[in-house]
Amino acid sequence: MSHTLERVLTGLPYRRPDAAALARARIVSHRGERDGRHVCENTIAAFDPAVAAGVPAIEFDVRYTRDDEPVVVHDADLKRVFGRSDVVADSPWSALRAAEPRLPHLASVLERYAGRAHLMIELKTRGSERAETRLAELLAPLVPVRDFHLLSLDTTLFEGATTLPQRCHLPVAKLNLPALFDWARTHDCAGLAGPFALLRGSHIETLHARRALIGSGFVSTPAMCLREIGRGVEWIFTNHAARLQRGLDAARARLATA
Repeated sequence: MSHTLERVLTGLPYRRPDAAALARARIVSHRGERDGRHVCENTIAAFDPAVAAGVPAIEFDVRYTRDDEPVVVHDADLKRVFGRSDVVADSPWSALRAAEPRLPHLASVLERYAGRAHLMIELKTRGSERAETRLAELLAPLVPVRDFHLLSLDTTLFEGATTLPQRCHLPVAKLNLPALFDWARTHDCAGLAGPFALLRGSHIETLHARRALIGSGFVSTPAMCLREIGRGVEWIFTNHAARLQRGLDAARARLATA
């Protein structure tokens, strides 16, 4: 349905982005460049191709192990991605690492990509006080907003990162976009990310007036990417980051030589 809607919307007239809008835009690789078979989401093998392709930002998820270590994984267990029944919160990091070497610790991802890509870190759950202190310690060498943002579908999860400025908090909406839009208007957060089908021009204009950023997902075609940038969207979340980055680079080059 999303792909069909993209074709319909990009077939209609839309505002073409100018050079300034193209320069501001950032592609975000959602869980990396993966195929679901040989390259799994949220792994080094998925992030490396995105960063190598010049994609400026990667998005990934964080959960905590039984011994309070932050690991990069979306689901509560390893079944869907890795075909294993291990539950992250019930397993110590050493056991998870031995069972599935592709599962990265947050420290490994930060060490490899901090400074090379902007890090969009989605919090999937609260942790113990020790776990959340561990998260803060790992992020301490980085500069919030400049180097990373914290994302969450549930704004109460930001309460687990109170040592970080609210300006690095980016709520992510699904069908609850009206509620999170109201939350973003009343909190000193980074802005709002949500489905392109639900984000309205009024949402974008209102948040821009607060100097907040807008993220749109999940975009799959270069044409839809340009449409969203033309609407004032700065962050384009996608499962096809390398392809969209090539399209954005081409659009910038065309305007530069026009």
